[in-house]
Amino acid sequence: MGLEDVIEKLMKALAEASKDEPYLGVMQKVDVVDSTPVYEDGELGECEPLNEFAYLDTSSRVIQVKGANIYMASLYGNDNGIHVMVPSDSLVPFIAVKGSKKALEKVKAALGDLLVTENVNGVEYDLEYKDDNILDELRISLENHFIETSKNVVVVDGPVVPGPYLEMVGEPYRSAFEELASRRRREKLVGVVKRLSFTRKLSREEKVGSKFPRLLGSTDDVIVHEMSKSVKSDVFFTPVYKEEVNLKGGKVTRYMVYVKVRDSVFRVESTDRELLCRGVFTSARNASIRGIPTFIEVADKMSKRLSASTFVLSFVYAKTMLGVNYEDWNSFVEAKRDLNE
Repeated sequence: MGLEDVIEKLMKALAEASKDEPYLGVMQKVDVVDSTPVYEDGELGECEPLNEFAYLDTSSRVIQVKGANIYMASLYGNDNGIHVMVPSDSLVPFIAVKGSKKALEKVKAALGDLLVTENVNGVEYDLEYKDDNILDELRISLENHFIETSKNVVVVDGPVVPGPYLEMVGEPYRSAFEELASRRRREKLVGVVKRLSFTRKLSREEKVGSKFPRLLGSTDDVIVHEMSKSVKSDVFFTPVYKEEVNLKGGKVTRYMVYVKVRDSVFRVESTDRELLCRGVFTSARNASIRGIPTFIEVADKMSKRLSASTFVLSFVYAKTMLGVNYEDWNSFVEAKRDLNE
């Protein structure tokens, strides 16, 4: 059996299975995914799209030089026509380093305030501190800076309350995410979440669970596809859902609508229900051929190019002055590809 035959038979078998079972993954118990309840909050209604708004996305990469880890974050934002890029325009911290005491002393003396060596609560980035969390914290900090300085409604690629579900995160990461999330200005913020094959919020909503009992524990994108099956339009909106997020002893209410454009599904969020409506219609009106808002695609691509250029430059200097390892060569190839896309 040739390769093409194998792949064709594989996909055909899965297509047959999906006729009776829309979600083909391993079901998760709803109560172990997230414990924050989600409630339906009525229909979205009609409203006007935003005439003026800002949008942004961030990206990050890491390179290792003789045991020292260098973390680099980038941001691309368009503030109602004004391009904002980090690194470039703003002298804000975008590099973190995890290394020996001697290495940190030298780097701090050279870079000053552009360097980050500890989290927002002053916990040092030591050997045990997780690399992924350092990258997350760098990106969220850049996002917060852009949101704080913009005078417009801001659409961020990601949730309005950043970070993971806090109840499932240990210290020192939980308090760091909580502090960064609490510092975020939310009154003029809209979030667009694209990666719904990793989220299971709709499984926790009572009406959804009653109507689609077989899909309890499946991902949000699959449920939205099932919800939209009776709708002939290319564009489908779910009702509004709301969720209360615990944050530093208080609660933040976020409103959410799932949007399906052709085959793509994304979630729009805001802590303001009226702003949510305008964000939904703005996102749907600007959907690309892939079904994702074009401005989100632009910000995603530009932020990746910025982080790729930073990585390539770092790689070139590191290779000349210090030497690089096998994994960094692979990352270099990937960064060059992102630059050329």
